[in-house]
Amino acid sequence: MDRTLRIAGLALLALAPATMALALVDDRVLDGSPIWHKPLKFQVSVAIFLLTLACMTPLAGRRFRRSAWGRGAVWIAITTGVFEVVWITMQAGLGARSHYNTDSTFGSAMYSVMGVAAVALSLTPVVTAIAIVTRRRTGPRFAIIKWGLVLGVLVSLVGTAGVGIMLGGSPDHYPQTSETLGERLPLIGWSTTGGDLRIAHFVGMHAMQGLFVLALLLAWRSVPAARACLVVIALGWLGATAALARLAVNDVSPFSLWG
Repeated sequence: MDRTLRIAGLALLALAPATMALALVDDRVLDGSPIWHKPLKFQVSVAIFLLTLACMTPLAGRRFRRSAWGRGAVWIAITTGVFEVVWITMQAGLGARSHYNTDSTFGSAMYSVMGVAAVALSLTPVVTAIAIVTRRRTGPRFAIIKWGLVLGVLVSLVGTAGVGIMLGGSPDHYPQTSETLGERLPLIGWSTTGGDLRIAHFVGMHAMQGLFVLALLLAWRSVPAARACLVVIALGWLGATAALARLAVNDVSPFSLWG
């Protein structure tokens, strides 16, 4: 595991207990949700992202890790991830929006900067995955891990980018406003009664972690036809992301289908 990424990921994760404590004593609400829930979600999500990248990076080999590409991928991931978390947490403390901030010119500019940072953060695993795929290392287990990484990064990139573009044009998570989200899941804040693109965004974004862990398990157990299994699951993951996005556009919550 890459030491620098591990430290950064654990540092962000260490913020979560303090943020949870703030959520218990600060009852302010912004856009219908407790104000500290959003920073908490981003702290945990970015921490998991950095820790996953920390596990991926050693697989690319020492040569990549010492190269400008390797060092750049690590520090861009840390810089953009920490920036996103710090800004979102600061804005929560001020009782102001971080995303979709149209209250001031500065707020709008910072939202644009966040968008650029998010794109840069999302591309860092792509650089690492390319280095892993092109590395001259053989063995059936490593081949399975490579497949899992490539598929996970691709599904995550497509899912995150596709749903992210839809979210970017919808300040209220599409198609409803924050006042009509209806009932929500505790802490996460997803609507359980109407369409909410954040669900599809979450599922698509975490394909990287899911398929990477699955590949490690399949390689460890030497499961027959492991690569075919990964392809099927990756296609299913991408299909689930698209289906969840479609439900959101039609103002339908997946939770309402189970009721």
